[in-house]
Amino acid sequence: SNANDNNQNIDYPNLDQAIDNSYGKYSKAVLKRSLYDNYVRAFKWATDRVAENGVIGFVSNNSFIDSQSMDGLRKAWFDEFNYIYIINLRGDQRTQGELSRREGGKIFGSGSRTGIAITLLIKDGSEDHVIKYMNVDDFLSREQKLALLNEKKSLLNLNFKNVIPDKNNDWINQRD
Repeated sequence: SNANDNNQNIDYPNLDQAIDNSYGKYSKAVLKRSLYDNYVRAFKWATDRVAENGVIGFVSNNSFIDSQSMDGLRKAWFDEFNYIYIINLRGDQRTQGELSRREGGKIFGSGSRTGIAITLLIKDGSEDHVIKYMNVDDFLSREQKLALLNEKKSLLNLNFKNVIPDKNNDWINQRD
């Protein structure tokens, strides 16, 4: 049914309370509706299950990377995890014109319109808190993006840049 397609109509009181107490607590966003997206819920469910050591990996939409409403999520992840790796595969086709062409091919083909990111969240018990970010080049086709991942085979072979969060918990496109 259509009701099941709308994230807001599914009741997850314990999970939503956990989001309120972490991502929501740290967020400066006025409207926090996007914090209850099923991707965010899945991340929260998974992150709450990692003790002192562990790895979480997701392929999801990439809106959390620079959305102002996801500032609390970014802060919580930075505080909770020792290493965060983001591979932004882009592909957002909700844009138009030149911006849409720069985003390049849609990772999941014609059925997807949203940009895609691969996220690894790592806890190793250390005091480190490091964010590594990689953005694929402009205008790459779906095939070129997938070939890049296949060719590199490992995080060690990718060209990440270090990201230092600002006071707004922005990682990229930092506000001044």
